[in-house]
Amino acid sequence: MRITTFLVSATLTGAFLCCGCGKKREGAAPAPAPAASPDQAPAPEHVVAMVNGTPLTWAEMERRAMGFLKDDIETNHLIVPTNRMDEAKDHFRRKSVNAFVFKTLMLDEATRQKITLSGADRNAGLRNLAKTLQARNWTTNDFFLKGPMDEATMRREFEDGMIIDKLLKLNVRNKLKISDKEIAEAVAVLQATNEMKRARMEEIRKQALAGADFGDIARAVSDCPSSAKNGDLGEVKKGQLMKQLEDAAFALKVGEISPVIQTRFGFHLLKVTSRT
Repeated sequence: MRITTFLVSATLTGAFLCCGCGKKREGAAPAPAPAASPDQAPAPEHVVAMVNGTPLTWAEMERRAMGFLKDDIETNHLIVPTNRMDEAKDHFRRKSVNAFVFKTLMLDEATRQKITLSGADRNAGLRNLAKTLQARNWTTNDFFLKGPMDEATMRREFEDGMIIDKLLKLNVRNKLKISDKEIAEAVAVLQATNEMKRARMEEIRKQALAGADFGDIARAVSDCPSSAKNGDLGEVKKGQLMKQLEDAAFALKVGEISPVIQTRFGFHLLKVTSRT
């Protein structure tokens, strides 16, 4: 089945292949980590970033980047057209460098503050992890065994994440005071913004139903990178899209336009252009 789609973001989060982009952190000097073909890639031991004396090698960056890519494809149903795979890999290389910088700085600070984990911390972390995995029907063992990296690395990363979370809780969250009024105001602003986005998308859908060219609309208003190709996602099989989009797409007839669909990425419209 071939699908044309477009997205109007519901938040201010940037999008790349419909995934959030990272931001560089201060206090380190990460290398640009450009995309490279196999015969042009630096040596595995080449250092691409150095943070407080801790190096990130090309091999480690590549391993983490491909783990991020694999996880987004399997978990978030990221679709990467073949002709954009190098671009996607480059994006995840940069993401892995940014993650390394943040993690190293946070762990160094946790060491300086002598922050360690207790048995209660670990048990609480595992309980919270189990809750987040329910939507995927995974156990905590599934998380460590099926993750984008090997089990030992996944367990170490989880441990590091709990230390960083404890650091932030002690230094930021416990000192950050937000009133109920401020929370209510923020929620009201978000709801109003989402209502405006949905109303805009409903108006766009009316234009498409009235005969406006779907591809032209996608190119003009979509926030998804597929807008460069008139919203064309190419051939799509079951299991490649988020469930909300997949259910809608496979229920459509050829030429039919979907209702407005809301996901965590924003508001979407779909049109099936052919089936095979």
